[in-house]
Amino acid sequence: MAATIIKEKTPLIHSKINKTPVNTDSIEAMTPDKDKKVYGKFLNIEYPGQTAKICCRLYRGMPYFQMTMVDGETYTIPLSVARFINERIHYEPHHFMRDEKGNEIKGQKSMPRYKFIIEGNA
Repeated sequence: MAATIIKEKTPLIHSKINKTPVNTDSIEAMTPDKDKKVYGKFLNIEYPGQTAKICCRLYRGMPYFQMTMVDGETYTIPLSVARFINERIHYEPHHFMRDEKGNEIKGQKSMPRYKFIIEGNA
């Protein structure tokens, strides 16, 4: 007597996952066609006068970016890296604030570490 084996699909494994970004203006939604070179001045806000090493790979197909930048110098970098420096490299200072119930309140203000002032397209 031959037994038939029925393979069932497990409901926990997805066959296709949607990987298109929801926000089309985000850095991750950029493509090599949209990511143009820009030039501008790098500023180290946290420690003026010191160098900073910027390393990132922000979207699929982007080559790994790595550069040591000197405060006050002019550089030509991709637009995605300039946006990464301006939007995402920051820290939140520690606050000792409490509400009326005595619970700790998280600080809402984030302080930028670096800034890249875009002067034009390369």
